[in-house]
Amino acid sequence: MSSANSRQHRNECKAIQREAANYLDHLCTAERAREMARHLSACPGCTQSLDSLSHLRRSVRALPPRAVPVNLAVSLRVTASRHHARRASRVRWWDRLRMWTINSWRPMAVPMAGGFATACVLFATILPMLSSPVLANDDAPVAWYQSAELSDLGPFALPADHLTLDLVLDEQGRMIDYSVPESESVLMRDAELRRNVENNLLFMRFKPAEFFGHRTTAKLRITIRRSQLEVKG
Repeated sequence: MSSANSRQHRNECKAIQREAANYLDHLCTAERAREMARHLSACPGCTQSLDSLSHLRRSVRALPPRAVPVNLAVSLRVTASRHHARRASRVRWWDRLRMWTINSWRPMAVPMAGGFATACVLFATILPMLSSPVLANDDAPVAWYQSAELSDLGPFALPADHLTLDLVLDEQGRMIDYSVPESESVLMRDAELRRNVENNLLFMRFKPAEFFGHRTTAKLRITIRRSQLEVKG
């Protein structure tokens, strides 16, 4: 075999190896499949490589499926929340300040304008009646910040006499991350206890925190005992 023919044969072998998977899956065109079949009939090396690939694919398909871990949902949620926190930490501080200012003052813009207009009308009405001033105030006081609350503990109990958890809640009141104080971190080394804690957290329901009437993220400390439950915002 000449040098040119040998080089062409090696190039064809490389092309066959790159397209072997498509050939086995019948994804090649009819013309290309015939060309590859002619090459395979005359090339033992490529035929052996194709047979090995076919055997490997059959062996992989024959493997039994793996069971989904029980705590996969909690692990994915914690990973996603940490990734979100890392992305949020890269935001510039003045962008955070601008967004906080906009989100804080926007809900109050219309009430403040309405209150100012009402005050002007009341002042113009009361001014001629200085002898008998009237104070009218029908507005109900509104708290600027309302902390998150535990609305449903769920059906399970923790197998520990005392455990404190620091939770991070999103705007919908869903738990997105949790941690344990250092003084009690040794308890979480028990895999069974940690799995029970995460299962309990999945069933807990929380009322989200509100800031100026808008839901916001919040931190909540829960101290769970066998006889009582203590929640601090």
